[in-house]
Formats: sequence, structure tokens, C-alpha cells
Amino acid sequence: MTEIRGRILQTLREAGDRFVSGEELGQKLGISRTAVWKHIQSLQGAGYPIEAVRNRGYRLLWRGEVLSAEAIQAGLTTRSLGKRMAVLETVDSTNRYAFAEAERGAPEGYTVLAERQTAGKGRRGRAWFSPPGTGIWMSVVLRPGFPVYKAPQLTLTAAVSVADAVRKVTGVPVGIKWPNDLLLPDGRKVCGILSELSAEAEEIRFVVLGIGLNVFGRPETFPPELRTVAGALAPEGEQISRIALIQSMLAHLERDYAVYSEDGFSPLKNRWERLNVSLGRRIAVQTSRGRLTGWARRIDDDGALWVEADTGEMEPIISADVIFDPH
Repeated sequence: MTEIRGRILQTLREAGDRFVSGEELGQKLGISRTAVWKHIQSLQGAGYPIEAVRNRGYRLLWRGEVLSAEAIQAGLTTRSLGKRMAVLETVDSTNRYAFAEAERGAPEGYTVLAERQTAGKGRRGRAWFSPPGTGIWMSVVLRPGFPVYKAPQLTLTAAVSVADAVRKVTGVPVGIKWPNDLLLPDGRKVCGILSELSAEAEEIRFVVLGIGLNVFGRPETFPPELRTVAGALAPEGEQISRIALIQSMLAHLERDYAVYSEDGFSPLKNRWERLNVSLGRRIAVQTSRGRLTGWARRIDDDGALWVEADTGEMEPIISADVIFDPH
């Protein structure tokens, strides 16, 4: 992003709900109104939600801070997570970027953030909608010393960490949907977690833990196919600091990752259960053996979800998509 466009965004952010005229922006930046208009068009084309009203000017529809490594690290309390960091304006996927950096030797804790992803990755090859400035699109490189079979439980651990951080910083009572989604009280999804690993035989070389968290965004700002299922922590532009959220997420994740590395998922299980919105619900899951319907009863110390099937049998589910209240 050019310096002028960054200053335009900062000016609009500081103006809050007030419209800023092209003349005012031009005088502040020392450029013509036509040049202002061209910069605004470029920012809108990149996905920034700038409202333009004739004879009134321009207004930014969210007011989150611009992310920078300096601002994030200034208040970071971790020992390793986030101490090495890349903050990008635009990237195809923070997970892809972090994976490539891990292949080149990026250390444990190396963190990648982006204001915008053009090809954000969700589970099972799905795309993750990640427009600029509206959320936290973050990937962290981990180099754990445990075997491959323990890696899937990292997503459950991260769900606990992120849920606790969100509740602490924002007060929004998000809940965990097994295995890796965070939901608002109305059931809309605000966060997904995706882990990808590189391994040789049974030894993990590294894990890239990706977190996508929707902070700002009204329902109408999401693509049509997501408007009934996706949500944001601050849909009306409430003041939430993405920087404070990132700092808290990294701190919680580092603490819980240390617990998991030392003692497994069992010490984290009670916290997961307190935060979950899955247990006791009637669900459907698609497994390798077909569709299974029944009741979500419990998770075990390995993080597997046990389902009481309609046949009466108890079935452990290691990894699957869960649908609530199937017909």
C-alpha cells in the first residue's frame, strides 16, 4: 500500500462515522480531489469498505487499527509466539505463506498476518472469505516434539485458546463447535481453525496453525451463500482492537500449547467442555462409512467426539463436519 492510501485510511478511521470530503482529504494530503478519488477507487477495488456519498464525501465502514508488527509486538507477553512476525497487506493465504517460510527454516512461533487474503483456506479445501481490515487472518509455525498422531488435537487446543482470548478481550460469549469452529450465541460462525503439517515418517517437522476470525462485518457484507451462517464479533462496527485480540490469542495459545505438549489434551478437556456448544445436541456427521446421525455425548482425552447413533451404538469421530439439528 502506498503512503498516501495508508494516510487516507488513517484519516477515515479517525473520523469515525463522520464523512470526510474529498476537499478536506486533498488539503490534508497535498493532492487534488481527483487524485483523492482515484486513491479511494483503488482502495475500494482492493476490498476496503469505503462508502462514497455525493456532496458528503467518504466514510470507512469499519474502524479497526492498521496492523503492524511493531504495534503488535510492543504489547506481546509471549516468549516465542509472534516474536518473529510478518504482517502483509495482501497474500493469497497466510497458511501457504507460513508453510513456505517453515520449509525455509522459520523458527517456532513465527507468525504471519495479513490485512487481506485472496485465497484464504478453510477445512476440506473450502475458501475462507477474508476481505481487508475486517478480521484476523493469522498463521503460526509450531515445531512440536510429539508424534504425528497427536497433531490433530492441536486444533481443539487452539479453539480453547482463541475462545478464551475473544471472551476476555471483547466479552462476546463465543462457543466451540467440535472440532474447530467458534460460534456466536445465535449460531453464526465467526472463526475457523486449520492446521497443516509436514512430517517424515512419524516425526513432525512443523505444523502451521491457521486462524481466521471475523471481527467486523454486517451480514450484507458477506457473500450471499454465507449471509445466513457467517457472523462477526462487531457487526455494527463496535470498537474492538484487533491488535489486543492478536496479542491475547498468541498469549493464550502459547500457554495452552505448552500444556498440551507436556501433558496432552486431557488437562484442557474441562475448559473445552465449558466452552462447547456441541455436546447434548442432535447432529449429523459424514464419515468414510457414510452419514451418521445421533446425539453428541462427550469427547475423550484424545479429543474424539463420541456420538450415540440412532442405532443405539456409541461411535467415536476423529475428524468430520458436524451439522446441528439434521432432519
